[in-house]
Amino acid sequence: MIRATPIYQEPPERRGVSQRRVIDEVKVKVPVIDLANLLCGPAKMRCVGDEWGARCPLNDHEDKRPSFTVNPEKNVWFCHGCLRGGDVVELARFAWDFDKSEVAMAAAHLLMEFGYDVPQRPATWYRCQERQAPIRAALERTKIARTQRRLYRWMCAPAIARFEDEAERRDEERIAWNDCGQVARLMVCRARGERA
Repeated sequence: MIRATPIYQEPPERRGVSQRRVIDEVKVKVPVIDLANLLCGPAKMRCVGDEWGARCPLNDHEDKRPSFTVNPEKNVWFCHGCLRGGDVVELARFAWDFDKSEVAMAAAHLLMEFGYDVPQRPATWYRCQERQAPIRAALERTKIARTQRRLYRWMCAPAIARFEDEAERRDEERIAWNDCGQVARLMVCRARGERA
């Protein structure tokens, strides 16, 4: 029996308490209508029954007729022109060009925009980081050592094997090994997105 597997699956959301907390807090503190008023401009929103309407404030949508609606009771928005909608965080994400993976950053930006403090990470998060620090450091050393061995075998060992003088070969091996270690450290840091 052949199982059909999906071609692409969204990666699961990272399990950071701080991200979820920021998103939940902004949904409670900042109503969609307030953000819509900020984005559309003063006195641009018009009341139409239970909803408010205006031209779409999103950057990638030129609106000739008002197609953007906000329902303050449900605290949601929808644009009939670009067929997008959602809560206050989604509106901020689309309006300020945040990527889907940057939802927590959009929420934090929104809290700061409206004068609220961004919630800090709980003390348990810091304790967890402390507990995991030695493991992360050991993994880092392992990556660097593995990269150093591969670089040495690939780049240096074949050339050093040609040296006939034993003392000269040992000196060159030591120098090449140390140089490969520095390059490996740089490569691992670059892969992690940091400067060494």
